[in-house]
Amino acid sequence: MENQAICKEVKQDVAGVKTFVFETETRFTFLPGQFITLTLPTQQGPLLRSYTLSSSPKNDNLFSITVRAVPNGKGSNWLHQYLEPGMSLTYTGAYGRFIPAEYETQKLLLLAAGSGITPHLSTLRTWRDKAVSVDAHLIFSVRSPDQIIEYYELLSLANSINGLTLTILPEILDNQSWHGISGRLDALWLTALCRDIAERQIFTCGPTPYMQAIKKYLTDQEIGLSRYHEEAFVSPDFEASVPATADTEANSFSVHFAKSDIKVSTQGQESLLDLAEKAGIKVKNACRAGICGACRTFKKSGNVNMRDLGGILPNEVNQGMVLMCCSKPTSDLVLDI
Repeated sequence: MENQAICKEVKQDVAGVKTFVFETETRFTFLPGQFITLTLPTQQGPLLRSYTLSSSPKNDNLFSITVRAVPNGKGSNWLHQYLEPGMSLTYTGAYGRFIPAEYETQKLLLLAAGSGITPHLSTLRTWRDKAVSVDAHLIFSVRSPDQIIEYYELLSLANSINGLTLTILPEILDNQSWHGISGRLDALWLTALCRDIAERQIFTCGPTPYMQAIKKYLTDQEIGLSRYHEEAFVSPDFEASVPATADTEANSFSVHFAKSDIKVSTQGQESLLDLAEKAGIKVKNACRAGICGACRTFKKSGNVNMRDLGGILPNEVNQGMVLMCCSKPTSDLVLDI
């Protein structure tokens, strides 16, 4: 369901990073680590983008997002250049299953790189507000000391949350003043900093290469990924597409977009969202990765291979809903769109 939120404040953090504080018209509840999808009114038309909530859910009519402006990032750059206090935006959510607080009675390892700290900020702020005791270690990797998002608040949170250990690891110093350790988080550092890593639930957020390196470490150390959780707005890895041949032609499927009264044929190599867009059908979408749930659509008949990353609930799947961005047909389909 779409809701409205008014921007109340824009706060500059480190270079290239801003925090946007919103007030909602209606009560808004979320869990720390979840995200929302904003509709941005750009000059090229409405643009949907998903952003992790960085605030605590303590106040149910305020929330914040902390956003880094990335090169060629249409959404992040629009926010940095145009969003001002008093402007109203449409949002949906909250979404996602990246929720460390659900495991707060267990031993936790929180890993973040760069702006991947945002879901952990929400988690730490929630623990502070609830005055809970935890057994958690946050390792925050940054490019340099001047890129530590919410540095002083992180220090305060580490002091106020019983059982929280904070390690900040700048990769390079560039003659900046820094009295802690430094370097890239590799296998040696990870082993040294968290000797009981095999006993911990691991929550990771950051660039794709960073998270891939963490997963490789866990696999190489034979720890496995059963306790591993990640948040990332990336497309799920479908099996590699193969060129259509005479054999695959025999397995072609019909996809009928019922409300649009358009039918297309496919060998099942493209997502339903790609098929719809090529047919000229406008589909609401944002993450294109099975996370935000914006492209949720009712499947009237047929079967799909859906590789979502938490953007749809099990009961919605049981009711026949699919996420078009991460679903490929495995039979003839009829979609209610």
